[in-house]
Amino acid sequence: MSKPVNVYSASEVSKTLDEALPSIFERLNYTESFKLTDTKLYIGYSIVVVSAVSFLLDKQLGHRNVIPYQQGLVAAYIILSSLFWYFKKYVEKSITYVGNEKKTDDKISICTRYEECEPKYFVTFVKNDEESSKLEVVLETTKVFNEAGYLQTDLLYNWFSEQLKIISLKKKE
Repeated sequence: MSKPVNVYSASEVSKTLDEALPSIFERLNYTESFKLTDTKLYIGYSIVVVSAVSFLLDKQLGHRNVIPYQQGLVAAYIILSSLFWYFKKYVEKSITYVGNEKKTDDKISICTRYEECEPKYFVTFVKNDEESSKLEVVLETTKVFNEAGYLQTDLLYNWFSEQLKIISLKKKE
């Protein structure tokens, strides 16, 4: 059993539910995809490399000799930083989990958010990046946490399983 959380803390409840998603979807025959994380890391590491090259050039060649190179490096830094911001804001958005079904290779994206002062966990399912297979539902957190603050993973698993069935039925219509 997991450790108890303060069910009156929106951030703790949200974090606990978000952290449970990979294991829940593993039980539902999904494998987690790390493409978004990998892309974010590549962009971030590229920014670090540009900064390191800038520092090393300045250190080795001296300030006056490196100005033309620094202008290019600053431009690259601005472009990469803007790309990173765009990626976080518009591509990654609030996606908490991305996975692929093992048998059919269907992709599922899960976006989550938690409203302050309400025990409601808002979950958006998007299957295969299709707007027609988008499902927005609300999970009452009181249904998956007991009075002591323990997450009832079987209840959460059943809830997600039901939602995936609804998406499958919705897609067939």
